[in-house]
Parts: sequence; structure tokens; C-alpha cells
Amino acid sequence: MKIVVLMGGENLDIKGERYPLYMTEFNEELILERQIAALQALDPSVIIFCVRSSDIHDFNVDDVIGQSADNAVCVEVSGSTAGSVCTALLAAEQIDRDEEVVLVAVDELIDADLTAIVKKFREKDGDAGVVSFRSVHPRYSFALLDENGFVCEVAEKRPISKHALASFYYFRKGSDFVLCAQSVVRKDRKIKDAFFISQTINEMVLRHKKVAIEFIENDQFHPVKTEMQLAQYISQLHEHKEAFLH
Repeated sequence: MKIVVLMGGENLDIKGERYPLYMTEFNEELILERQIAALQALDPSVIIFCVRSSDIHDFNVDDVIGQSADNAVCVEVSGSTAGSVCTALLAAEQIDRDEEVVLVAVDELIDADLTAIVKKFREKDGDAGVVSFRSVHPRYSFALLDENGFVCEVAEKRPISKHALASFYYFRKGSDFVLCAQSVVRKDRKIKDAFFISQTINEMVLRHKKVAIEFIENDQFHPVKTEMQLAQYISQLHEHKEAFLH
């Protein structure tokens, strides 16, 4: 298995420097380190980090990653891209083969057993798999299910169900993802001026591939894309620490 970590998003002003939110520390541990630790549980052969050039040049993020993961490879993202699909395609050469690939956003943490989730995808003979929590907020993507409980449609920023999707996308073959990602770009159907990973799931459905879905509780999903979400996540970590100590 290979894992692709997409590292875009906003930067946070910390002591006068615009650090990426994933560089925020809690108990001397970066959010980035927490994400890496969670992903290592999947025992990937390599974790590919798609990192902005500015973050590498300004904050030496490639060195931070190198100190945090022995199996890391950094792909430098020069300038803005037309969305997460295009960012992920920068790693196409390394994942365009018949082995499993998981794509995640660095700023969305899942506090669940990722190994068990992937095992369920395999048991269901899924060509792809997504992770869902309950929401109808239009900031997310949403999955519609068929009568057998498999995904039959995904909509970005449009709640067609209460099955909102976390940024954890599994593909049994990396080559399937690359093919579908290229098709998304070729069709040029941008959503809010960008291409989203969720759109590749619809391409899988069009190819009559099985897309499995696993559900997590809302308190197991931690987006840290804004300062408010970051503050909420750190507050939850404090609460868990206090509960553990008592």
C-alpha cells in the first residue's frame, strides 16, 4: 500500500509567522506528526507528501517530514493547482500501478481504527472505499447509497444524503485512481473552480466499480482547516487528557 497526503489549506499566524495549521503543536507534538502516526498503522510501503513549495522553503517542512517518517517521499507542489485531484496527480508516476493507494488530507484527522476500516473495504471486495460521518453541512462531499449499501453517487458541496465524507479515499489499484483522476480533469467539470478527489468516486461508479463505505462517529472526525476547528480540536485533546489523568 501507498498513501498520498495532500498538504494544502490555510496558514496560521503564530508569533508573527504564517505557519501551516498542520504545524500546530500540542504537548510538543505537531498535528502533522499525529496524522503520520495514524497512517503508519496501515503499514504503507511509502507515504507520499504533496507539499507546497512555500512551506518547504519557508518552514523546511520536508525536513520535518523526514524526521517523522522513515518511509516518506516529498513531492513539491509549485504554486496553486486546480484542486486536490491535480495535486494528487503530481504523484501519479509513483502510484499508477496495481497496488492499493489511500489518499488523505493532512488537515483531516480520523480517530478510528484505520486498519479495520481498510480490512472492511477488502472484505466487501471494494474497488474503492470511503469513510462517512453524519452531516448535512455543504462544506463536505456526500455519498448516496444503493440498495446493497454501496456508493452509487457522490456530490461535492451538495448534501444529497446525510453521509458526509471524510478525506480518506481507498483504491484497491492506484492505477484506477490515476485513470479516474485524469478523466475528471479531462471532462473539465470544476466545482467552485476546483477538481475534488470525491469526483473520482463518480468515475469509479461510471466504470461499474464497487465503492464500499464505512461509518465513523462524528467525534472521531477532526477537521483542522480553520482556526476555529483547530481550537475545537485542541480543546478536545485537553478534555481527553484530563479524563485520562482522572
